[in-house]
Amino acid sequence: MDLIKKVKNFVSSNSLIDENDRILVGLSGGPDSIFLLYFLYHNFNNKLIIAHINHKLRGVDSDLDEIFVRKVSQKLKIPLYVKREDVKKISKESKKSTEECGRDVRFNFFNKIIKSENLTKIALGHNLDDNVETILINFIKGSGTKGLTGISEKIDNLIHPIINIKKEEILNYLKINNIEYRVDKTNLETDFLRNKIRNYLIPIIEKEFNKNFKQKVISLSNILKNEDKLIENLVKNIEKDLLKFGDDFIKIDLEKFKKLDLSLKRRLIRKAISYLEFNGDLREYSLEHIDKVISLENKKTGKTIELPLNILAIKDKDKIIIERKSLEIEDFYIEIPSFGTYKEIGMEINISLVEKMSKINDPFTSFFDYDKIDFPLKIRKVEFGEKFKPLGLKKYKKLQDFFVDSKIPKSIRWNLPVLLDKKNDILWLIGIRISENYKVTELTKRIICIKIKLEDFRWIKIFKRFL
Repeated sequence: MDLIKKVKNFVSSNSLIDENDRILVGLSGGPDSIFLLYFLYHNFNNKLIIAHINHKLRGVDSDLDEIFVRKVSQKLKIPLYVKREDVKKISKESKKSTEECGRDVRFNFFNKIIKSENLTKIALGHNLDDNVETILINFIKGSGTKGLTGISEKIDNLIHPIINIKKEEILNYLKINNIEYRVDKTNLETDFLRNKIRNYLIPIIEKEFNKNFKQKVISLSNILKNEDKLIENLVKNIEKDLLKFGDDFIKIDLEKFKKLDLSLKRRLIRKAISYLEFNGDLREYSLEHIDKVISLENKKTGKTIELPLNILAIKDKDKIIIERKSLEIEDFYIEIPSFGTYKEIGMEINISLVEKMSKINDPFTSFFDYDKIDFPLKIRKVEFGEKFKPLGLKKYKKLQDFFVDSKIPKSIRWNLPVLLDKKNDILWLIGIRISENYKVTELTKRIICIKIKLEDFRWIKIFKRFL
């Protein structure tokens, strides 16, 4: 079959491009992206815009790539956006891999262009060989079946129109049609895993074991894709019943979770983690990470597992909680001399005398017996080892025990604010429980009302975690 016809059939059968789509084409200058651009230019009437990033990774060669892309843009009269970014410097500063930083830079750039130009699709020139390499990388790193499905032809607004085409086919087409392209010499090196797979592993397998190895890998990938869709549909049917989503946490119902097949458990954990990952990228999470989270179902309450990218998984009695590490609140201490309104430590604190206690459904409004309180009041972080008498109890209780009994997440307990009086007696674990010693009773003569409004987003995140 003619190559162009083959690609057009693939695009059509997978509904990758609609007639009204406005497409951003990622153009490196290499043969794959050049083929993709010319294919779209000559075979579709859609609006096209080119995006090129000079990663400054290959010195003069990177600059020559940019010059070449500019010439292609001028020749085809397609608008061009160019961004220069020192990815190696970003990698050192962020302590992320060069590949990960490059990916972040690319998609941040792409998304800005999409918004400013009101585009609908991003088209990238990954080919069949790239897909095989990705599948093998995932396999070597210990991926689950999801990773072995490879590069999808379509993810949201991201499309891969030539993912079914071999590199050899692309190079032959460009040669026959005298279309120029740039060659990235670093692709011939073996410093990186992908290059080792491309230039060393695959050629050996094709020569010594199976000359159709790439196609066999893709066939396996297609089988797994179909099975993946089936499992994903099952997960969609059960996730509403098992998962409770917060702003930066997910609670998993353990009683129902334990009854699931292992494959569904793994999918639910991945679903939970992907919810916390802003770009939905789970490449940092191996099968081992997922299974460690599942193992929490048989661990003691409070057991915590640290996952990549500042994610925690915590066993909490009848739940597994997956959450982002809370932002640490620096130590603070303020004194409140008398009635009035105070703005301190990211809170607005209002203290006033009232005639009677009213019913208010607000955890940050509480009433106290004024005549039992000695000013000045103080607000600081809770401290390990201190006690108070929670409302409704007759005995003092360690805060640690209270936190456990009240299911306050371990990751935020010691960031919580506490209100004390002059005697350093706890009046209120703010937002959670007042002290039995200072409650309003029938004998109370004067009532003090304390209202707190959270203004710092860190407080809001902490309290939304469990309120």
